[in-house]
Amino acid sequence: MRAGVALLVALAAHPLHTTLTQIELRGADGSVQLTVRAFSDDLRAALGGDVSDSAASRYVRSTVTLVDRTGRAVPLAWCGLRRWDGVLWLCLRGPAPAAGGLLLRVGLLFELYADQINIVQTKRDGRRGALLFTRGDPPRPVP
Repeated sequence: MRAGVALLVALAAHPLHTTLTQIELRGADGSVQLTVRAFSDDLRAALGGDVSDSAASRYVRSTVTLVDRTGRAVPLAWCGLRRWDGVLWLCLRGPAPAAGGLLLRVGLLFELYADQINIVQTKRDGRRGALLFTRGDPPRPVP
């Protein structure tokens, strides 16, 4: 029993630092949607206080980059924030380049946690892909 308690104490002292970003490239309407799941306490720490739509939007746009094959940033419009049981879901949408070839970098919370891991799941034309970002990683092609 003591080993179980020790494990719980260790986990509480060293929480897992992750985000999940889901990217859907929608061929039907030529758009891309990013949905970011982050723990509310981590986002509060990054923002230095309460999480408002405007603060969350600014933060995500400053830490997530999506560019087309020419290096031009894809303009991402805020489409909302949902709160659920200690988790925040953040939504951004923009036009998907017709020629494809997107590069992505998800740098959420790297300024706070050395062990931060940002997981990305992609969906394009029924195909799924995945990426993983850690501190210092460069942008990567969206599968």
